[in-house]
Amino acid sequence: MNVGVSTANLYPMRTEDAFKALLEAGFRTIEVFLNTESEATAEFAAKLKRMAGDYGARIPALHSYNSSCEAFLLFSNYQRRLEDGLKRLDEVFRSAEIVGAPYVIMHGDRPGGPLSVRESVLRYEVFYDLGRTRNVTLLLENVAYYRSAELSYIEEMRRLLGEKAQFVFDLKQSVRCGIIPNRVISAMGAGIRHVHISDNDAERDCIIPGKGRMNYAGLLRKLKEYGFDGDLIIELYRSNFKEIGELVEAKKELNRIIGAL
Repeated sequence: MNVGVSTANLYPMRTEDAFKALLEAGFRTIEVFLNTESEATAEFAAKLKRMAGDYGARIPALHSYNSSCEAFLLFSNYQRRLEDGLKRLDEVFRSAEIVGAPYVIMHGDRPGGPLSVRESVLRYEVFYDLGRTRNVTLLLENVAYYRSAELSYIEEMRRLLGEKAQFVFDLKQSVRCGIIPNRVISAMGAGIRHVHISDNDAERDCIIPGKGRMNYAGLLRKLKEYGFDGDLIIELYRSNFKEIGELVEAKKELNRIIGAL
């Protein structure tokens, strides 16, 4: 397993500035959260690629800026809106292709939308197939208040889509939903390709790794049971830490735990 970090940690700093700050701090695996439409252009992607190349870094995943409106755009029963949404999603896939990121992350559908669970899952397959035309794999992240927070939805994805059902396991979102992390990992199973990692305590569901009560050794062993050997991306909110150096120390602590497994 490899420990990296997300530009989302430094939001609302401009994405390219956050990327550079993390590069200068010594990170060489950095997930990029695109925050707006102008950051999903070929020109912006080329800029990120040059920056990564200058530091010998890699971008394992792009997070789509469409996350807050994916259900409205992409899981719609209005065909023209869906077509427009597909164009916007394909721009993110194109950006991932340019920077060399194998994954694009989305939050997906919300409960209460116009599509049944089966229709929602099959609609997701359309997006997955679109990504593969650019050699990019779409990942669904478990997120509170989305259908991806429901274990039954994840299980139905795996049943209907087979190997196309691939996931980001987000630890803080599992805690936020009140679901034991190992249950989410078991539901996603061998479909886990990427992990967002954080820590928590009795009062807070997202704090710096190593500063809370999380049993990382047990969590990582559970991931290994399903064959996971990918990136553990530190993803917090800007209010959860003071200095970038704290992210560097969190990486060291996670690497120590990984080395002791």
